Amino acid sequence: MKTTLSKLRDYQEMILEIRQLNHALSTYPESVEKLARELKQTRTATERVSEQLRENRERRENKESYLVMCKENLEKYEHDLMEVSNQKEYSAVLKEIDSTKREIQETETLILTLMESVQKQEEEFKVLETSVAKLEETYAEAVQQFNQENKEKTSRKAQLEKDMLNVQKSIPASFMRKFTQIASRRGGIAVATVQAECCSACNMKIRPQQIHEMKRNPDTLFICDNCQRILVIKPDEDDC
Repeated sequence: MKTTLSKLRDYQEMILEIRQLNHALSTYPESVEKLARELKQTRTATERVSEQLRENRERRENKESYLVMCKENLEKYEHDLMEVSNQKEYSAVLKEIDSTKREIQETETLILTLMESVQKQEEEFKVLETSVAKLEETYAEAVQQFNQENKEKTSRKAQLEKDMLNVQKSIPASFMRKFTQIASRRGGIAVATVQAECCSACNMKIRPQQIHEMKRNPDTLFICDNCQRILVIKPDEDDC
């Protein structure tokens, strides 16, 4: 029949195994991580092109509205030119007409440039959108495969958690309180075994008298003088 200290050691080993399983279940292989990075980068590029496309569309719309206004002004100036009464007014209106024509020409050139940019960005956006969709599908499949391959680990973790509860119920509350107290201060590791008359956690030599007392009182808590962890002697330890 197992001693309370042996149960504590088993409880500790279950905790450590669960910790390892959690790490394995939450850490994707490099191939999956690479897909995740690629997907993130492509999404970022898609958002950037989408924002540039929105800005250029808005600029084009503004310039098209401005072009309409310029053409309306040109019609007005050409109409005014027919009604001027002197050379001074004629020259002033003619100057406005020339200025407006230049503005129309520059605006039309800019609109054409913006239209070309918008067309290129629309094509780029479609390509990126397609890439994102494919990467999302590939990534989802990779994650699903990872989860499928780790079903055994998930099952093992569930069994360990169940076993832990059963072991915990069989350990006196005072022992569990001490275990929890030490574990909180020692990175979750509260139990150390005696190996070659040394503490397995800190490698400190254990006093022979203490080892003798541990053998005589297998259900008594003994603490390492150095690291303050609970000491447990393995049943197959011949020299302890």
